[in-house]
Amino acid sequence: MKDSAADVTTAATGSTTNVLTEEHVSSLRSKRDFHTHQTSTYWLPKDEEEQHRLTGQHFAVKELYEGNVLTSVKETLDFEKGISVLDVGCGAGSWIMDMIIDYPNCTYEGCDMVQVTNSNVTPSQFHWSYGNVIEKLDYPDNTFDFVHMRLFILALRESEWPIAIKEILRVTKPGGVIQLLEFDLKVVDDSGSLIALVHMACRARGQDPRIALQLEKLVAANENAKVIQTDYRSIDMTSNTSAAKKFLWDWREGVKSMLPVLGPKIGLETERVQEEFLQELCEGLVTSEAYTYMNAIAAQKI
Repeated sequence: MKDSAADVTTAATGSTTNVLTEEHVSSLRSKRDFHTHQTSTYWLPKDEEEQHRLTGQHFAVKELYEGNVLTSVKETLDFEKGISVLDVGCGAGSWIMDMIIDYPNCTYEGCDMVQVTNSNVTPSQFHWSYGNVIEKLDYPDNTFDFVHMRLFILALRESEWPIAIKEILRVTKPGGVIQLLEFDLKVVDDSGSLIALVHMACRARGQDPRIALQLEKLVAANENAKVIQTDYRSIDMTSNTSAAKKFLWDWREGVKSMLPVLGPKIGLETERVQEEFLQELCEGLVTSEAYTYMNAIAAQKI
């Protein structure tokens, strides 16, 4: 059985022994728009095409977890009455906009390193501000009832995770809750697989591609936090379910976003060759035993 959805496709060309470096990335010929913040290791684009993918990914994750917040969070906090919510790394705001539909009585703050939200459709409950979680966020201590942070696996160095978690706990009220969610990028013993190349790219940036398995330990290391739920889930990509179809699309578009970084390492430098590769990837995902894995945790500030 394959351990990860991306493992069903292998790179038949090119060597995978060289570590990807920032020089490789900066020299790539790409029409995509990438982050330029000097302290960021995030290596996916920030353009409109990527925001569209992240919106689709949001609904895939929501379906897998049967909602936007874990059961323990809903049992602890009164979203119906109205609470203060912060989404760290909110991007275009898909999670917040969806939460506003579900819980219109809450107030929402979103922060990110770049402004990609659509100001023309911003609800009155929502306010955006600049924020870098590994620096001090521009909020006082004990501000929010609920702090949400997810999908930072390609954004934070392994050494930055304790800093980020400490910071989101700082702005959470005593009795409030934080929720983290990440992909678990498993890999099989196949040095030529696409997922192995993703591991290489992560390691070159000091990132942990399996940080999802460390979330509980990282949060529990803080004396002012008590983990109240851990929820590890998987989706069978061959199941032909609604969720599987959403994740299949997300894998295709996600790998497409990665190709400016990974493409030259596996001999995929033209748009035509890359499109053929993506088609083969999708065919492999629905015909092989492939899974996507995620882990989510919730912790209460004490």
